[in-house]
Amino acid sequence: DLASMGVYLFKKDVLQKLLEEDAHTSGSRHDFGRNVIPKMAIKNKVSAYKFDGYWRDVGTVQAYWEVNMELLEWSPPLLFDVNWPVRTQEEEGPPAIITEKANVINSMISNGCIIEGRVEHSVLSPGVTVIEGAVVKDSIIMSHSIISSNSVVDRSIIDKEVVVETDCRIGFSDDFRPNRLQPKALTSGITIVGKKAQIPAGTKIGRNCVIHCGVTKDDFSSPEIPSGETIEPKRRRHAQKE
Repeated sequence: DLASMGVYLFKKDVLQKLLEEDAHTSGSRHDFGRNVIPKMAIKNKVSAYKFDGYWRDVGTVQAYWEVNMELLEWSPPLLFDVNWPVRTQEEEGPPAIITEKANVINSMISNGCIIEGRVEHSVLSPGVTVIEGAVVKDSIIMSHSIISSNSVVDRSIIDKEVVVETDCRIGFSDDFRPNRLQPKALTSGITIVGKKAQIPAGTKIGRNCVIHCGVTKDDFSSPEIPSGETIEPKRRRHAQKE
């Protein structure tokens, strides 16, 4: 099977003309794969390059999580290929600190991380702090998030600058019901916490949940969020009602 990798090279004037035409085409979804490229193939010369190297489609939450977990394999297909180095913007920071009380198992720990608790089969971006007594398992934790003592994060994706206070459980329960608002996107038990969200102490969040960006303590009406539920900032909920 073949798939588009989403990398295109155009002549500027040709692309501009085609996009202007598509913008005024009734019924178009203004999508490269569905509308722009097929129309260009009819009117212009279109060529493709068959790429046989490493590539993954990360268009779903599950796929994104799986690709990150793939990096933790003994010999991941992407990281250690000397003929295909990974070139990405690197965040400057001090070396990671892993204390004598920490327990790190098969995980990727980036620069600037401070690990005092347990991290198992997880990917941690720069500047993440896991305080003593906290557990992170099968999860992706992005830059400068804090997992406080006695909190457990399991099979979750935590965005940047999130604060998980003490005694929280994120990704708990054997209830894997799909997310109520996005049933097609979240079905495999992965819970998502958005950027700069604040999870108050003692909160329990189930599977397939979504905690939106910027959520604060005041947005939680209950200390337990059942599987499949979504928490949004109150200001957004009020705006939707209006």
